Amino acid sequence: MKSLPIAIIAGCLFAVSLGTPLVWADATKSAEACSCSQSATDASPIYSLGGSAGESSGDASEAVPTAQATGSTTKSPEHTGVSGLFWKWFRMGERIQAAEPNWLSPLATTSGRLKQEFRYDVWRQPGTPGDADYNFGGGKGLEFIAAPRVQLMVGAPPYIAHEGGRTPDGYADIPVMMKVGLAAAGPGEGDYLVTLLLSATVPGGSASMRDAVISPGIALGKGWRNFDVQTTLGGNLPTGDISTIGRQLVSNTAFQYRALWRLWPEVEVNSTSFVEGKNVGQTQVFLTPGLGFGRIRLWRALKFSAAAGVQIAATRFHTYNHRAMFSVRYSF
Repeated sequence: MKSLPIAIIAGCLFAVSLGTPLVWADATKSAEACSCSQSATDASPIYSLGGSAGESSGDASEAVPTAQATGSTTKSPEHTGVSGLFWKWFRMGERIQAAEPNWLSPLATTSGRLKQEFRYDVWRQPGTPGDADYNFGGGKGLEFIAAPRVQLMVGAPPYIAHEGGRTPDGYADIPVMMKVGLAAAGPGEGDYLVTLLLSATVPGGSASMRDAVISPGIALGKGWRNFDVQTTLGGNLPTGDISTIGRQLVSNTAFQYRALWRLWPEVEVNSTSFVEGKNVGQTQVFLTPGLGFGRIRLWRALKFSAAAGVQIAATRFHTYNHRAMFSVRYSF
């Protein structure tokens, strides 16, 4: 019975990721064929999370070229078959990202943006003098928009390396996530978002836990010009071994500012309250100053960004301290 929640989540994620983009793309193609008699200036996106994609500003708006009506008889190349479905799916992702806030993803706080991005994190966690643990991957991976309101994330299991200790190295849990966008608007239309989160870690390697952990949550965000606040609230619910893993309520809030030279200074407040398990009744809070950089266009829609920071314990009780974090992202 412990594997039942895992099987349900895996089945839902597989069904959504496999069928939805193709069905949506085919429907989009039919809708565009029926509306071919309309003027290009009257055309509007089939789906928008909020506001007009054409009115969004910043890096996200660069992804959607504005349609222009001209008197030329030149036509764009036709995309048919598999390439046509892929093109429709890619264009869907561009429109959705252009119709939501264009904030940079914080270091520890999960972004509520639906995005198409590959992210790789590295953590260094000091222990006793002379010891340190390294996490290569950080529970991140490939994020892609599977449907107008759905984004999936699938990552490789992080590799845990130990320096100076006798603990063997190995791979940790496999991370997966699904986001469901409830509402969002770009910078010119309110600059906000509301997103449901459902993530899970599945045992996979020698350094993983014995049971899966399911983490439902919600992400909220609001921006005011160059300043934004992003927050998440959720819980960690293991499918077994609760006495060891425990259950926690997790809250993260990032205060972020878009400065000059594509710099994004931020401060995060990361809180974990233990409601079951060996640390029941305890709460740990971390302050995480950091600095982001990006997004820089590399080629066509491909962009690069990065961020670095350190988590510093702000409470007497804490399970770790001074965790250095570095993150690279390639968005498309």
